[in-house]
Amino acid sequence: MIGELWWNRLVNSVRFLDDIQIAVMNEKSVVLFFDDEIPWQDIMIETIEQRLADQNDDRKLRVLNVSSVSDSNEIGSYLLEEFCRKEEKNVYWPTTHGNEMRFLAQSRDTNLNKQDVCLTGIRPEHAAKWIASISEYMENCDPTKEHGVFLLMIEGAPAVGTKQLTAFRYTDYVTDYDCMMLCLTMVSDLSCGRAEKMYLCEVASNIAHNHIERAALLAAENLDLLRDPVGVTERVYQENDIKVTNLQNVVRAAVWEAQIKLVFPKLENFRVEIIRKYASKLQQYLPIRSSNNDTVDQAADLEIGQLFYICKENSGSRITDYAEFEMLKKMRNARNILAHWDILSYEQLKDIDMI
Repeated sequence: MIGELWWNRLVNSVRFLDDIQIAVMNEKSVVLFFDDEIPWQDIMIETIEQRLADQNDDRKLRVLNVSSVSDSNEIGSYLLEEFCRKEEKNVYWPTTHGNEMRFLAQSRDTNLNKQDVCLTGIRPEHAAKWIASISEYMENCDPTKEHGVFLLMIEGAPAVGTKQLTAFRYTDYVTDYDCMMLCLTMVSDLSCGRAEKMYLCEVASNIAHNHIERAALLAAENLDLLRDPVGVTERVYQENDIKVTNLQNVVRAAVWEAQIKLVFPKLENFRVEIIRKYASKLQQYLPIRSSNNDTVDQAADLEIGQLFYICKENSGSRITDYAEFEMLKKMRNARNILAHWDILSYEQLKDIDMI
């Protein structure tokens, strides 16, 4: 399963969980900040739960989706309802105990003291209140006695820390590089060359804008994605109810960017090799004028288009052999297509030995 691969094998996502585990095992409550939706959230939580259980089977991880807490002022009463028996709740009195969070922290009877609690579904507009409430709970706990430990999972809210909560920001661990590494791991057994695998992963990552789950869905389509990037992306996104405005333009721009990275370095290597082999012959037809009306008088400065022009206009002199001239023509065409913001087909890339 791809989510298990992500949370158990990819270095930086695993390191993220390592640090969370260490903090929780040290009885520190943590707040986890995600700029966007959490990739494979259920698998992440299950992985954390298993890690904690392996270290201490006396405590259990309880997961609460708190999206139903519509008013941030209800946090204390919500937690009181979740963790206190009726007779415990009857003991609570605001003028005596201050508020629900202080009461929970000072209570020795509540089952919260033997639990790690993962809070999901926190609305961005309520994030600050949740952080303040859990911070107050931790501040009023007796550090010498057993108490509850919280994991707050927050999406789309600014990352802020407090003295009582250890903050972990997902993007401090995971970058675009990790998205690429996941895709490369997924296609490692594919029967094609290294360049084609790299190009496939670049295309998948670019189309998904490095959104981990979307990139994985696209990479799983293997070479079909390269053969028909627009059609395959439209199908995959429709099947997974992913909506993107102007998807065709997004896909073409993403593929173009991947092709620039793939084609231009190899095109430059081809240009340099042709000039190295035939510099003395090419020099005979210099100087020439560039499209900008600049003078080119050294073979080393010739661009692909200028090389093609000289070889074509002087075909009788056979500056290159036939196969090299044909490849020069294809390379010039590829360069012109990309220079005009268009993309090469899968067959064209194969034809010029790019993949």
